[in-house]
Amino acid sequence: MKSTTASLFGAAFLFSPLVANAADDALIAAGEQQAAVCKACHQVDPNGITVVGPPLYGLADREIAAFSGFNYSDGLSANRVEGKTWDAESLDAFLTSPADFAPGTNMAYPGVKDPGARAAIIAWLATKNPTPPNWQSSDEAMPVKALGEGILTPDENMALVASTCSVCHSLHLVVQQGLSRDSWDETLEWMVDEQGMDELEDEEHERVLDYLATFYGE
Repeated sequence: MKSTTASLFGAAFLFSPLVANAADDALIAAGEQQAAVCKACHQVDPNGITVVGPPLYGLADREIAAFSGFNYSDGLSANRVEGKTWDAESLDAFLTSPADFAPGTNMAYPGVKDPGARAAIIAWLATKNPTPPNWQSSDEAMPVKALGEGILTPDENMALVASTCSVCHSLHLVVQQGLSRDSWDETLEWMVDEQGMDELEDEEHERVLDYLATFYGE
């Protein structure tokens, strides 16, 4: 009887709001990391404005292709239906492949192929609304690949490099390079000066340089 009671207590704990909230927080944190590339072109603050693309705050209350004043492509505009706002299903389809969702889109981004990463990004986007919607995905339980996994060489600094470099371009461009440490340093400076990348702290800057020079050096 004691073991049965303990088992029931354990099961109740696993499905308690406390554990669920911890899981949600972990998914949201993973989504924010995965969405680093989004923030290169989109603001996510309540008073966000158009940068390269329209702001991402308030999508749950916004129809597709409906941010006032933004010049959307015909492909994305074709998805607009009066009264239908962005939801988990439409966001998942768009994130999977913007070009397939909206043929002719101006968004030069190949999409997120990892379903776990998409679920995490959607969970994070849900928090960027005045009243966060209950955007649930069947892929939420799937493990989220580390940023850069499957593209960059595995290393303790891979995620840092992925979040840094993906702000401006595809990570596939990184693996095609073969630069000296000095050239990588100049490239990082150029990304800050010309591409709007946030300047790294000295310690992170050195870690990124170490990784790039080691795995993608001359």
